[in-house]
Amino acid sequence: MYDLAIIGGGVAGMTAAIYAARSGLSAVILEKAGFGGQAALTAKIENYPSFREIEGFELAAKMKEQVDALGVESRYADVTGLTKADGVFTVTTDTDSITAKTVIIANGVRRRELGIPGEDALRGRGISWCAVCDGGFFRKKKVAVIGAGNTALGDAIYLANLCEEVCLIFRRPSPTASKSYLDALQGLDNVRLMPRHIPLEIKGEGTVSALRVRNLDTDEEYDLPVSGVFEAIGLIPDNGIFSDLAEPDENGYILTDEDMCTKTEGLFAAGDTRQKHLRQIVTACADGAIAATSAQKYLTR
Repeated sequence: MYDLAIIGGGVAGMTAAIYAARSGLSAVILEKAGFGGQAALTAKIENYPSFREIEGFELAAKMKEQVDALGVESRYADVTGLTKADGVFTVTTDTDSITAKTVIIANGVRRRELGIPGEDALRGRGISWCAVCDGGFFRKKKVAVIGAGNTALGDAIYLANLCEEVCLIFRRPSPTASKSYLDALQGLDNVRLMPRHIPLEIKGEGTVSALRVRNLDTDEEYDLPVSGVFEAIGLIPDNGIFSDLAEPDENGYILTDEDMCTKTEGLFAAGDTRQKHLRQIVTACADGAIAATSAQKYLTR
């Protein structure tokens, strides 16, 4: 029986673990993929206090070192269910189940997919949702990045240092990313902006060879020869298994109060998974600290 089970090893979950350990709680983090979450997949972070610039993977690794030094148990496990009976939570995973007096849901979000022909057949064969993870496979090749926000421009900037050409494809007349990303994009001669375009189909035999696109202004359709397609069209929550205990909003994000409390006593949510206006590393850390403190207060009561 743990005092606290933390579902998700992103920055919110790891911050919660740090605060829980410092409060004397026995805690375990359950992470299905890699510690650090979306932060670990970010090439460059420039808005986290105390670091003028740091790679996302490095920041995540530093957090994980701190968690380990405090003696918090970490497990790689995919959470498949959450129930509560007689005041105790049971967290079911793909390998076993654990019990805990309190739970923090900090499972973050997952990348949105295009849902176009060819995506399923060529998944992992030239299609990627992580430029930092997979960019090295496309050195000196032509690739496409789909999206107009910070993630898409960040991916394009990162890939520009590796690839022969990067085609940045987006529906809007201009990118929606913040000024720092737009400024960084200036002077990158191998990044080709393609506004008012949408992807229609990913083509290839075994691996990606082309992306079929449509020009929304002329209605022309044509094949764009590329070896890779990087999708950066947004993030969505994955909270269906928690909906009985944690109320979601219309978009699937968990509703909490300012103390990170859900509708179920002893159950909290933190980070990108909950309904909020700003999803940044620093706000995820704040959520994790508040959630762990609320869990400690609940256990004390």
